[in-house]
Amino acid sequence: MTDDGHWDSAWSSALDAMELEADEVEQMLRHRELLERLPADAATFTPPDLGPLPLALEDRARRLMQRQLDLSRELSIAVAGNRQQARLVSRLHREVDQSIPVFLDNRT
Repeated sequence: MTDDGHWDSAWSSALDAMELEADEVEQMLRHRELLERLPADAATFTPPDLGPLPLALEDRARRLMQRQLDLSRELSIAVAGNRQQARLVSRLHREVDQSIPVFLDNRT
């Protein structure tokens, strides 16, 4: 294999790893109720030092970058929603007399 072939292959493998991580984030966003069961030490992508991206992979890398930006936006929205829910629950705990039964409708 030529150096260029090895370089392309290394970059392709790096993009594969990034796509797998994006897949995992999408699954977490789609199935938030399963997050409690995820391991605390989830693997994170570490970019390899490969030098410049081969031109043949530019379109794939651009699509992946846009996908990651979209996921980042979705994660930000999800985090904001979780914070809002946490504030509401905290307020309910402070305001409600604990001797009074409280029923919560948890259907979503």
